[in-house]
Amino acid sequence: MIFFIYQFLLSIVLCFSPIIIIIRIFKNKEDKFRFKEKFCFFSKKRGNGKLIWFHGSSVGEILSVIPVIKKYDNDKSIGKILITSSTLSSSKILEKIKFKKTIHQFYPIDHIYFLKKIFKSLETRCGNFFRIRNLAKYV
Repeated sequence: MIFFIYQFLLSIVLCFSPIIIIIRIFKNKEDKFRFKEKFCFFSKKRGNGKLIWFHGSSVGEILSVIPVIKKYDNDKSIGKILITSSTLSSSKILEKIKFKKTIHQFYPIDHIYFLKKIFKSLETRCGNFFRIRNLAKYV
């Protein structure tokens, strides 16, 4: 029931999301070229092979998972590594790091429609959603 209410309220907010996104672009809080990724229109292709997906909500979570990503970036059995985040600042941090097979995309809006779409488009079976307190078991 709570999930239904949450999705219903989010559906109402989605009606206003173009206005919200435009305001955020003018305030330099959104990437004016990549904001469409939040609606599952991705600017980069998934590619072939095994995909590992990491998601971090905050800059700290993204920074904490970089050593793990560097390790997997050198693993030949991994085809592509996807990092998703919600913030412009985390995407700018990841642009500075030169990974071989790692791409960044903005995490889509938390509506069931977009979440189904991202899982389907990535053919994802598993993702790693990091919280800083969980990192110790991976390093």
